[in-house]
Amino acid sequence: MISWRGLRDRRAARRGAEHEGRRVVVAADWAITLAVRRAAGGPVRVTPEDVRAWAAEHFLLDVPEPLAADVLAARLELRGHG
Repeated sequence: MISWRGLRDRRAARRGAEHEGRRVVVAADWAITLAVRRAAGGPVRVTPEDVRAWAAEHFLLDVPEPLAADVLAARLELRGHG
């Protein structure tokens, strides 16, 4: 009989990593949205620390600074602010 336990564990780990990645993207999007609202037509100022704070508050997630900076830069460019 073939044991699929290893495959199941790998798939679960991959799903968990993908979910955490999506939560970092959501935190970056919310940090940008809040910065745009604060800017009221002026320059948008958002930092990786804003992303980390939002993720910590809403997802209890500790995002490493380099990851927050990379995701923030990508999302700013996607949304036309970069």
